[in-house]
Amino acid sequence: MNEKVEVQIGTRRLVVEMEGLTPIEINALAQKVSERVVDLQSQNNKVADTSKIALLVALSFAAELDKERQGHDLTRRLLDNKAESLSQSLRESLQAGETSK
Repeated sequence: MNEKVEVQIGTRRLVVEMEGLTPIEINALAQKVSERVVDLQSQNNKVADTSKIALLVALSFAAELDKERQGHDLTRRLLDNKAESLSQSLRESLQAGETSK
């Protein structure tokens, strides 16, 4: 069962529950969001609408997540290629060993 946790993001207090996360993890995430809100508010000091800041924060995290996924996909493809290359080398070595007998 998920535990309800009160967090503060910027000046707003929210009670949230998130599946699969502990209260400590939820608080840590809320802290990251709050920090991003402060950063984006300072960069966009002419934007007074907090819902616009919230959308900028969401886009910022989405962009970060997308970069991480792209990096993960690249790493996976490189590992797959290396595994295939090693597998091919092993097959060739085994075939060469069989023909030399």
